[in-house]
Amino acid sequence: MREIDLLVRAGFLYPMTEGGPIVRDSEVAIVGDRIVHAGPRAPEGTWRARREIGGALTAVLPGFINAHTHTASVVFRGRTDDADGGVGLYDVAFRMEKSIGREEWRDLSWAGAVEMIRAGFTTINDLWYAPDLLAEACAASGLRAVIANKVFDVALERLSLDDYTHHPEIGEQRLSEGVDFAERWHGREGGRIQARLGPHASDTCAPDLHRQLRAEANRLKVGLHIHTAQSRREVAEVQRSHGLGPLEYLHDLGVLAADVVVAHLSFATDADLDAVAASGAAYAHCPTIYPRRGWYPRFAEIIRRGIPTGFATDWMQNDPFEAMRNAVNALRLTAGNANAMHCRDALWYATVGAARVIGLDSEIGSLAPGKKADLIVVDLNRPHLQPFYGDYAALVFYARADDIITSVIDGRIVLDGGRVTTVDEDEVHKALCTHTATWRQRLVALGALPSLQ
Repeated sequence: MREIDLLVRAGFLYPMTEGGPIVRDSEVAIVGDRIVHAGPRAPEGTWRARREIGGALTAVLPGFINAHTHTASVVFRGRTDDADGGVGLYDVAFRMEKSIGREEWRDLSWAGAVEMIRAGFTTINDLWYAPDLLAEACAASGLRAVIANKVFDVALERLSLDDYTHHPEIGEQRLSEGVDFAERWHGREGGRIQARLGPHASDTCAPDLHRQLRAEANRLKVGLHIHTAQSRREVAEVQRSHGLGPLEYLHDLGVLAADVVVAHLSFATDADLDAVAASGAAYAHCPTIYPRRGWYPRFAEIIRRGIPTGFATDWMQNDPFEAMRNAVNALRLTAGNANAMHCRDALWYATVGAARVIGLDSEIGSLAPGKKADLIVVDLNRPHLQPFYGDYAALVFYARADDIITSVIDGRIVLDGGRVTTVDEDEVHKALCTHTATWRQRLVALGALPSLQ
């Protein structure tokens, strides 16, 4: 009988290993922060577990990995969803971000971290403001995170006016803050917190700033995380300034490499996609937000080129099941072909694929002996999930984030019975809500919210 720390029983196990099937009547055995067994239920007497969880009416799968997100962006929830195309980004978010202070970013970071855990994300790849505050929230809550400071040298609040004046002093400050964060936090919490450098976008950093970011990433041995071909405005500005598509431009600068995560590619040309493929850079695909904007990236072309791809939420709707459904439905609809994406593919992109995008697939993304013990437990005893037949479609099309009752990260239970165990959720929610009235006033002043009587 082997002593283990945690035994997770499952009615259905989705290990997501290469060629691995769904396993009925299964279990995952954990010692410390590592998996020692993931497969069929072992004979009685095999394990002596300090704790046992799960059961016959549960599904166990790898924790979801969010390959591109802004965890603290919940402040803009609902404020850009009904705007035409990407207008809300330029007219609302970019204009308001500057007014948000560190206390607000702190409370937003804690609330976002709690939301990610409750949604079944065990790892996030974040590019945003106040990275140190998010890192503190992730360190305390148990979330695994790769975090980058948002670096730019334009006045983002003036982009809606097509003012692309570059201000070197802004870039120097943002870069310095990003480097300082990476030097202090990369590898902390036993490697659970990692850092990247985060050029905001191809058009919001001058060429010299892009080169500096690449050089510093090389020196620090961390990657880059960037928005690219995100909007028509970005593409037009890069074409006007450099005569190239945004990815062609970054490739010519020497910025793109295998350690770069590019998000969106919504308006990437063939030449742009070829540049990404040639560089070895990886792609974070955000399937929930694209239909809201009225466009969809050329996913099939991206995959055909062999570009490593994984799913992400971007912001506001942090439900991985919703993301998978959006991807399957959008790709089938745009292709006019029900075989354009299968549910197993969607789950793969949300786990293994996303882990590969951020360079951590040797540690997370699937359930196998030797891998990190990052997993989630889905309660199948719900009316909308029964009868549950155990195939991928049953999970991908019908499960919801709030069906997740347990989350384990690094072998530690961080969600138990649907409640986060590592922080006081009620206090986090209360702190967030203290800012609502102030945020409402700012949004009304920006014309982003009607003045309700």
